[in-house]
Amino acid sequence: MKVINILQGGFVKKKILLLAIALGTMTVLTQCASVSQRWPENERRTEDRMFLLQQEIGNGLGSGELTPKESQNFVAKLDNLRRDYTVLRERTTTQEEWVPLLTKLDDLEKEVKRVRAYPSRIDETRLEDRMIVLQRRIDDGILIGKLPRVQGREFQLRLDDIRREFLQRIKDRPFTTEEKGETSSRLDLLESDINRVL
Repeated sequence: MKVINILQGGFVKKKILLLAIALGTMTVLTQCASVSQRWPENERRTEDRMFLLQQEIGNGLGSGELTPKESQNFVAKLDNLRRDYTVLRERTTTQEEWVPLLTKLDDLEKEVKRVRAYPSRIDETRLEDRMIVLQRRIDDGILIGKLPRVQGREFQLRLDDIRREFLQRIKDRPFTTEEKGETSSRLDLLESDINRVL
């Protein structure tokens, strides 16, 4: 009996020792994550993501998926993230201090992708191009004398009204299909009136 008790006592001691070592290791690892130190993996990953995001913004501007105003806005946000990144990179930090920066970077990447994928930007450009063409036709008609000044002024006021309403609608939100159809039909009507006179 004594032999069994001694063996069991040694076995229990080994279990307790193993448990103490495991808890000590977990404590050390936990402390490493919360202790201030350099995080080269976060630095490299964040630099790479910011570089790719800047390329994506440039490509969106080049392809017409982003307007100059949108791309300028995204670059300004990216610059703010770079400033935050520089502050974190130049000092020792905890892992938790990187979380807000990485979250903001995730959000900006999603926003750029969403805006680039939004198809109405092309339609807006097309409507703006139509307004420019109609403006030139009104101006040319008045200059060459085919369009009387009074009627030219009436066409100009109608075009200005359409343009003002269009710009007001796209100022802070996406242009809906219904609004696009309404603006397009107003431009069609103005264009047909101009065609009758010219």
